[in-house]
Amino acid sequence: MKFKKIKGTYFIRLERGEKLIETLKNFCEKQKIKCGYFFGIGALDEVELAHYIVETKKYTSKIFKQPLEIINMNGNITTMNKEVYLHCHITLSDENMKAIAGHLKEGRISATCEIILVKLNSKINRKYDDIIGLNLIDV
Repeated sequence: MKFKKIKGTYFIRLERGEKLIETLKNFCEKQKIKCGYFFGIGALDEVELAHYIVETKKYTSKIFKQPLEIINMNGNITTMNKEVYLHCHITLSDENMKAIAGHLKEGRISATCEIILVKLNSKINRKYDDIIGLNLIDV
């Protein structure tokens, strides 16, 4: 991974083979980023997507092992139990230009991923919600 910081904004480039969520979370921890948001584009060759079902309070997930373009990726950065917490959704396109989308659990970079991350000088925590069954922003 390589990056350049301009004021409170980071321009990040992930390299082939890097794990997207793991690398981004480690970056936030090293840079002491506890609140912010990000968006990006790029390409993956393996990804795990999830979909939450409120009635069962469980995620279903599926792994795709194929070339996929990142059409849109966006997420937020908060904390939970004093640790960096990333929440990210992604829309991907396969070689037939068909869209695949969901909650991004993890993805492996096939060529590159360009991310713009904005650090906010604040701190937002997450708290588990019994009714919904998710870790929600505590506002």
